[in-house]
Amino acid sequence: MKLLSDGNISDLISCFVFEKEGPFQHIAHALKYKEYKTLGVDLGRALGEVLDHWDCGIDLIIPVPLHRIKQRERGYNQSEFIAHGVASILEKPVVLNAVRRTRHTLTQTQLNIEERRRNMEHAFEPRIHSSRILSGKNCLLVDDVITTGATTNSCAQAIRTAGASEIIAASAALAI
Repeated sequence: MKLLSDGNISDLISCFVFEKEGPFQHIAHALKYKEYKTLGVDLGRALGEVLDHWDCGIDLIIPVPLHRIKQRERGYNQSEFIAHGVASILEKPVVLNAVRRTRHTLTQTQLNIEERRRNMEHAFEPRIHSSRILSGKNCLLVDDVITTGATTNSCAQAIRTAGASEIIAASAALAI
């Protein structure tokens, strides 16, 4: 997978398969747009169970951040709920302010692979204090769905810039 070949992500783990018009698409939409926040925590627990058996040796959990405009519109970040579900199983801290989204990007849903990559270029940066928190740490980067990996890779690049040792990408679902 291209996501792993870029060198920012050490490994990738997901629980479910995301297919357009498939069952998980309805779950993802309920979580993102219908405020089924407890669904995010439940998905995170399922992901946490898989990670617990895998024994990946992570130190911190980082949800992919939303841009402040999107966060204000939606009222919450679905990846944070998934991250908290994972944390409840792994008993590791969730770090919310290590990375910030620098610009309000286009929705990825209608973009092809190359457009998604360009859309996400330099979309994240580490916060000033991040190197103190992330330096030498093994981080779990959590998102709801990984499609092409453009968002995940861009965010992982910012985490790596802050000094993280290893970054494992985790999502509730992986698009096929």
